[in-house]
Amino acid sequence: MTAVSLRPEYDRGNGWFEILGTQPEPVVLTGDLDADHVVIGAGYGGLAAARRLAELDPSASVILIEADRVGNNAAGRCSGFIIDHAHNIRAKGFADDTENAKRQIALNRAGVDWLDEIVHREGIECDWRREGKIHAAASAKGEETLAGFAESLDAVEEDYLMYDGVELKRRFGTDFYRSGLHAPHSILVQPAELVIGLANSMPENVQVFESSMVTDVDFGPPHTIRTASGSVRSPSLVIAANGFGEGFGLFKNSLIPLITWGSMTRPLSDDEVAALGGQENYGIIPAHPAGTTVRRRPDNRILIRNQYTFSRRSSVTKGIAAVKRAHEKSFRNRYPMFPNVEFEYSWGGALALSRNGEGVCGKVADGVWATMAYQGTGMAKGTISGKYLAEHMLGDDDPLMGLVAGAPSRNFPDPFNGWGVRMNSRWRRWQAGLEE
Repeated sequence: MTAVSLRPEYDRGNGWFEILGTQPEPVVLTGDLDADHVVIGAGYGGLAAARRLAELDPSASVILIEADRVGNNAAGRCSGFIIDHAHNIRAKGFADDTENAKRQIALNRAGVDWLDEIVHREGIECDWRREGKIHAAASAKGEETLAGFAESLDAVEEDYLMYDGVELKRRFGTDFYRSGLHAPHSILVQPAELVIGLANSMPENVQVFESSMVTDVDFGPPHTIRTASGSVRSPSLVIAANGFGEGFGLFKNSLIPLITWGSMTRPLSDDEVAALGGQENYGIIPAHPAGTTVRRRPDNRILIRNQYTFSRRSSVTKGIAAVKRAHEKSFRNRYPMFPNVEFEYSWGGALALSRNGEGVCGKVADGVWATMAYQGTGMAKGTISGKYLAEHMLGDDDPLMGLVAGAPSRNFPDPFNGWGVRMNSRWRRWQAGLEE
């Protein structure tokens, strides 16, 4: 028996989930069940894998297990950008690998397109908007980074538009930014609402259990997965736990567990909306990757996202007060006209990186598969990884499968790994300067 040593502990500070109001009571796993396939983790990879397994084999029984509430998990705590290409494609050396970059963009777009198909076919209400993202620079250094990004997009023949400060003021209502690059193909979405909709619209042969944290696993096959109040036995197990994957004994010392942090304001008043002007909905990506992401929402809330911290236990509560102070500073810099607008919610969300940038998507043991470590692009890449993994499990590989079937490299031993990540974080924040 393998006790799960790393378990999520989510708070109720996630603004995306809380603004949805009261949710139905969760269906909790109870009793002893059997299934043809079990998927652990209702993030984008797990949701996609469960759906695709059920679609490809309608006679199979599929059980999807989520430790917390669907939508309050890591998948519902991101900024809500479903991206087709990386936020910060590197200009240096990029032209030498344009074909691989094009394949990666094709991979992400396959994830975006499949999500688009599901959302519209199932009528999922999640404020789905194909508006793209604007990479915005607030400093001369940021503009240099933005110019390098534009060169990278030129190298892979991607379309974009450049905006000056006047146009950004018109769109954003703030004169904080000097220039911007609009990449048109990404989606803006309410992430908690999206994952809830994906879970609620599963094929009939899928059972979804929430608030059912896995405590231990007997690896077989058949495998027995236990929670506090029940168990499932299955010959086929998919672990889609992302930053918590090491808790199942997988990829020890190969994943880098991080927490990214967000804060969301109360709704702006009518007078505040009039004072701000600008568009009611937009998504700003900082020119420097360690800068501040901003979302303005149609409900007149503004989201600030910056700061990331290394957390071996993937704790989303430790250090929240300091993070909120940093968010308040970033907010006041961008919106000085709102000295009295406060954050209503602040929260953290776990993700996993690897040193070599490789994710996990494939078979890891007899009757055990895994998908995780999406390098911070989990909405599109997690979705397509879960889809391709399910197809691979049932003998129907996609040509792009090889792009997600990687192997994370080993980390430096602790405590050196943690020291390195923290030092890198401080260095990148210093480099970001005004962009933070």
